[in-house]
This record gives sequence, C-alpha cells and structure tokens, in this order.
Amino acid sequence: MIRSVARPQSLAWHRSHTKRYKRSWALMGGILFVALMLVAAGYFSGVEWFSLTEAIFHTTYRLAIAYAIALFFGVLIALLVGWSPLADLLFPVFDIAQNLPSFALIPLFIYFFGFSDQMIIFFAVSSIIWPILFSVLTAIRSAHANLNDAATIFGARGWRRVPFYLTPLSYPAILTGSIVGIAIGWETVIGAEIIANIAGFGAFIKDAGVTGVSHAAIAGMLAILVIVFIVNRLVWAPLLSGSSKRYAE
Repeated sequence: MIRSVARPQSLAWHRSHTKRYKRSWALMGGILFVALMLVAAGYFSGVEWFSLTEAIFHTTYRLAIAYAIALFFGVLIALLVGWSPLADLLFPVFDIAQNLPSFALIPLFIYFFGFSDQMIIFFAVSSIIWPILFSVLTAIRSAHANLNDAATIFGARGWRRVPFYLTPLSYPAILTGSIVGIAIGWETVIGAEIIANIAGFGAFIKDAGVTGVSHAAIAGMLAILVIVFIVNRLVWAPLLSGSSKRYAE
C-alpha cells in the first residue's frame, strides 16, 4: 500500500522537476543565443572585456567570502540557539534585526571599515546571514517529536546532539537558506560597490551607465545572469536534489 501511494507521488514530482529543469535550460539557451547574435553583429565591440572580467571577479570573491562568514556564524548560532531554552526569547530579537533596512546601516559600516573590501564584505554578511539563520532555526524548531526522541535514544545528548542530530537535520534548510542568502548577497555587494565606488561590478556598471544604459552595462548584466544560472544549475540544484532524497523524513 505504501509503495502504491508513494510511487505516483515520486513520479509526479520527478516529471514536474524535469519540466522546470528543461524550461530553465531552454530560457538560458535563448538568452545565450541572443547574446551571441549581438556579439556577432558587433553590438558589444566597444566593451572592455578585461575590465568587465576583473570587475566580476572582485564582486564574486567578495560575495564568496561574505557567504562563507555568514554561513559559519548563521549555522553556528542557529544550532546553539535552536535547541536551547533561549530560542523563544531570541527568535523575536533576530526577527527585528533582520527587518532593519540593510542600506540604512551602510554608513555604520563605512564609519568602522571605511571605503574598503572589508566594509563591503561585512555589510554583505549582515544581509546574507538572516535567511540561513532563520531557515536552520525553523528546521530545528519544527522537527518532529519522534525524531528528537529517537536521537536521544541513540545517544545524541548534550553537545553530541549538534553534530550527530541537528546538523544533518538542518542540511536541507542550510541549502535553501544559502540560495536565498546568495541572491540577496549579489544585490548587497553590487549596491555597496555602487555607493562606495570601489572596483567591482557595481562600480563598472555605474561608470558604464553614466550616459544611460550602455552596451557595457548590458554585457555585464548578461554575464552576471549566466554566472547565477550556472551556479544554480550545477551547484544548488544537485545539492537540493540529493538532500531531498537523503534527508527526507
């Protein structure tokens, strides 16, 4: 009986996932085709590709460092708080903190770090950390009681509970929180680069768009779009698919 119910549901999910997968690749293929036609027509002939590549590199490495810091502290705080008596007390505090307007705080980061890489990175951390933190906290707090009991029975008590029960339990939530956090991180890093006028993709499109939407700005936006798509399809999608099979309750 269980197989007769689960099998159709699994097949339906697989078909839906396959359709979405094919549509996303078809859409990206269409965008790349148009981009190649524009390149062939000489539309991007005036673009300084080396400067664009360098700008995207600066933005990407800042985002990567900010994500790594946010991931470490977001998961650590969630694991320590999520199963402790302080969870009910700190949850509203975190909720208030995450709702503070991000760019309203940028003068504070400029005051402490100046117009530097460190300012952009830590400013991005302040935005990326919240989706990860809340995703993991929610996963821990909404875990079924029988899972908690089973973990206790099999010896996951005290600090052993964190690596042997809470971390595997939170893995799918870490992935979903990371996807949202990275999406916010792109916006935060690029916005900070525009405001601080520091070398990066933000400063590149700011300079390129002084006289309006230029060919260089369009080329840059297409390049970022391709990078985001590749990361989502080749990194996040396989990890999510694997976690849904391995850690499904």
